[in-house]
Amino acid sequence: MKAKAVFITCAVVVFLLTAPGLGRAQWLTQRITLVPGWNAVYLDGQPEPSGCAEVFNNLPVQSVWKWDRRFSTIQFTVDPATLLPEAPDWLVWLPAFDPRSFLSRLSELQGGQAYLIRVASNAVPFILPIKGRVLLPRLNWFPHGLNLVGFPVHSNSPPTFTDFFRFTSEVDTTRSYANELYRLDSQGRGQRIVQPARDKLQPGVAYWIGCARAPAYQSPLQVKPEGASGLDFGTLLVRRDLSIKNTLTNGPQTVWLRQRLSESPPATGDFPELAGLVPLSYMSKNSSNQWVWSNFPTAGLSRTLATGEEWSLRLGVRRSDFAAYTAHGTNGADYQSILEVTDAGQSLLIRVPVVAQKHSVLLGDPLDQHDDNEGLWVGQVTVNQVNAPAYTGTNLLSAPAPVSFRLLMHVDATATARLLQQVVLAWDPTLNNAPHTNGTYALYADDRTLPAEATDVSRISSAAFPPMPPVGLAGSFTNALAGTVTVRFDDPVNPFLHRYHPMHDNQDWNFQPYTNAVETPTIVRDLAFTFVPATNAAANPYNGADRVSGVYQETLSGLRAQPIVMQGVFSLQRISQINTLKGTTP
Repeated sequence: MKAKAVFITCAVVVFLLTAPGLGRAQWLTQRITLVPGWNAVYLDGQPEPSGCAEVFNNLPVQSVWKWDRRFSTIQFTVDPATLLPEAPDWLVWLPAFDPRSFLSRLSELQGGQAYLIRVASNAVPFILPIKGRVLLPRLNWFPHGLNLVGFPVHSNSPPTFTDFFRFTSEVDTTRSYANELYRLDSQGRGQRIVQPARDKLQPGVAYWIGCARAPAYQSPLQVKPEGASGLDFGTLLVRRDLSIKNTLTNGPQTVWLRQRLSESPPATGDFPELAGLVPLSYMSKNSSNQWVWSNFPTAGLSRTLATGEEWSLRLGVRRSDFAAYTAHGTNGADYQSILEVTDAGQSLLIRVPVVAQKHSVLLGDPLDQHDDNEGLWVGQVTVNQVNAPAYTGTNLLSAPAPVSFRLLMHVDATATARLLQQVVLAWDPTLNNAPHTNGTYALYADDRTLPAEATDVSRISSAAFPPMPPVGLAGSFTNALAGTVTVRFDDPVNPFLHRYHPMHDNQDWNFQPYTNAVETPTIVRDLAFTFVPATNAAANPYNGADRVSGVYQETLSGLRAQPIVMQGVFSLQRISQINTLKGTTP
């Protein structure tokens, strides 16, 4: 088995091992006004809890209906007042007090869906608050029929039907009394919308809309995050992209993007706690036409998009700016935000969930300890100053030419940092750590300790240090670290040791090795790493999270009478978050 000389697979492995997980959410409460009789309702988010019996508990709701597309491709063909629980095209929920409740076939509510809700005729109007997970709008249109659908419109200034459907020719709003546009009244009757240039769409309300064919876009603005359900940065990802497109064919649109804090999760359920807002940065060109990172502004971002223009926005999470938070339960905690995309007139509203997780013992299972900086860090040192040999002090002078060498460090789950001469990444099929039951990738400090079954082996090393076991470094990875590398008098890499030179073989006249440093001195390298934030990099999400830098200083003793002091700069980049280092036997 031959080790590769470079870490070809490292970036792929990092992504596979740290890809964002599922099940996290951002929360918002939708308030739906219900009146006696029939109500056509559209749910923006995924309700939690979602059970109909829980959502409508102790409320004067007589029934809830949802079209079942397994039996029909047309969502509405009958008067709701004549619906029967046995109707095959509809799923129904009936409360327990209804003698026909055994006919219920609808038990859970789904976000992004439309429902018919019947309220008792003797009830007074009331507001139903439904807390749910934020969802991107998804509409499944069926042509040549009526679709019961809702739309992502803003409550401040909702658009008219004509304005909203300017984005598509599939829905015709110009036919007046022949329009296939209907709203539901409290008696369950469909009222044709004959003046679509006057009547406005309302948030949370479902309408019957006919279309010649399925529209290509959901709304006049198409929003596509890098991720099917939103911007999920997980525990390690730093950058995600967001695309916003003007789908209008007859004019520009000014788009606003604002960030708001998620609501707290429901009190019941295994949901991560709300740790705080996601600290976002965005990339844009400065006055010098250079791409730079900036903090996401409190007032938001805006841009005017020409007809058909797409805005590709690069967003990053500043993990070093996470607010301090200690989880109170065992579900951990997430930093959660909601990006709201609107037009200039605030007639449209599309919400994008944003989530990031701090990889720390304080935010997860106490038995599963982690540190924010854990993993393998690789970079380089550039030495550009040295003290003068003729001086006994430590006054530093500029070197005639800088010298650079590779630097490797590993940080474990307890925040302990170690200096490495080499490290090997390999797939070890003998490791069965959950959730990996058929092996996992592991880091080894010595390739001689690799198991025979290991595959996909890659190695990286530094020629600036002798073959050695990991060297423990004292201090903090984000502040300062210090350690010592010792090259013994009898170490084969000691530059004074010569096997065939009688005055430098460290042997007596009988060719017996001395047990102490007689002919060859021991060389001691005292290393110091002082971490310093990169200049003008406060908004760069990589700095402090996946990239660190600072001042390097080394005091070299044993080469001459006076110590040699060297100084320069160092930089490191995290290429793996594996926090365990195996095979530390020298």
